[in-house]
Amino acid sequence: MELTKNITLGVYLPGETVIHRLDPRTKIIIASVLIILLLMIKSYPAYAVILTFLSAVIFMSGIPLSYALCGLKPMLPVLILMWVFQLFLYSNPDSKVIFSFWIFTATDSGMHMGNLISLRVIFLFTVTTILTLTTSMVSLTDGLESLLNPLRKFGLPIQELVMTMVIALRFVLILAEELDKIVKAQMARGVAFDRGNFIQKTKKLFPVFLPLFINAFKRAEELIVAMEARSYTGGKGRTKMKTLQMSRVDLGAGFVMLIFSAIVVLLIITIKPQI
Repeated sequence: MELTKNITLGVYLPGETVIHRLDPRTKIIIASVLIILLLMIKSYPAYAVILTFLSAVIFMSGIPLSYALCGLKPMLPVLILMWVFQLFLYSNPDSKVIFSFWIFTATDSGMHMGNLISLRVIFLFTVTTILTLTTSMVSLTDGLESLLNPLRKFGLPIQELVMTMVIALRFVLILAEELDKIVKAQMARGVAFDRGNFIQKTKKLFPVFLPLFINAFKRAEELIVAMEARSYTGGKGRTKMKTLQMSRVDLGAGFVMLIFSAIVVLLIITIKPQI
């Protein structure tokens, strides 16, 4: 039972592709624009355009498609449950009934809403996964800090906030590894997580999550002690070993993203929403 093999968020795959060589600020800005566009999209053609764009980015980054999407496997039960809820619970005055069962009624508008929300979640996850797969944690930290640096004028501790976000992202993989070790230890003691009904399976998870939370707090305390031992005082007066510089490739990527965003916005304006 390998749990960490499906965890891709926060994992970095080194490479020399065009996507890898982009300035981290460029990639963060492009990812942010894509997220904003995904929150605005309410039609299938617009999602098809986004799919084409993301497929091209994955191909250019040299990341295996199966690996880029394997992180969706743990999310499938949640996505299916969310789709079912939308199918039976969402409706509008123009909805057409697909079928009825007991007190539940499935409508075409509920089906479209479930489809669009599921696609939105999948694409949002894919965008953030591609960002972390092609950007190291150091570069991601430097890029976020550089972009948010103007907020220092308002007294915000930017370096500390960015470091907290990056550490939280890194802890996703660390906690997944801890969970994998605990589950294997329980299985070695004869616990069968795949047997029994839903309630029985849920009860078997309590001995797993308790040591997981204890280990998480222990790791956080060790990290605090290590930072204090190194006299960490935040970002004040700190310098960078490497200075971020944008190249012509970054300008080209920004130009392509500008044209792509205009196309998607045009589709959002002209195409009637599916819900």
